[in-house]
Amino acid sequence: MNDYLRIGIFSSPHGVRGEISIYPTTDDVSRFSDLDTVFVDMKGEMKPFKVTGCKYKKNMPVLKFEGIDNINDIEGYRGLDLYIDKEHAIPLEEGEFYLADVIGFDVVSEGEVIGTLEDYFENAADQTIFIVKCTDGTTKYIPDVEEFIDSVDMDEKKMYVNLIKGM
Repeated sequence: MNDYLRIGIFSSPHGVRGEISIYPTTDDVSRFSDLDTVFVDMKGEMKPFKVTGCKYKKNMPVLKFEGIDNINDIEGYRGLDLYIDKEHAIPLEEGEFYLADVIGFDVVSEGEVIGTLEDYFENAADQTIFIVKCTDGTTKYIPDVEEFIDSVDMDEKKMYVNLIKGM
């Protein structure tokens, strides 16, 4: 999966001709217009899908794929993640990283490893929330804001955080 970046989640079919709405997990929604091929994780195998059309409905991309021509063909993809290969990703600036690249990193608070970064999601306010599986068996949800995220060390594979009481 390290060669791919998640850019969205299949939401719901749009119409009856095999189109589907995509919940974007990328900060550049316009990128969907330029896609030629995307990938879907089908039981551990990345299956390519050729994009034949893109439009937007309420700021959500609606995609059409080659060979998927009716609602029944697309219905089973609801809830699955949508990926691109990293070769076609938006280039990063110095010091930036793809969120997918920090999954699996140790999360450190006050000098102690408190858990592993398991995943992330965007909340309704378009804020990234990191999901941390803690060493004590609990799960913490940490917003990607300066007050909580000190730094990310890509070489050490660690995210340094400041937690508030009760978090």
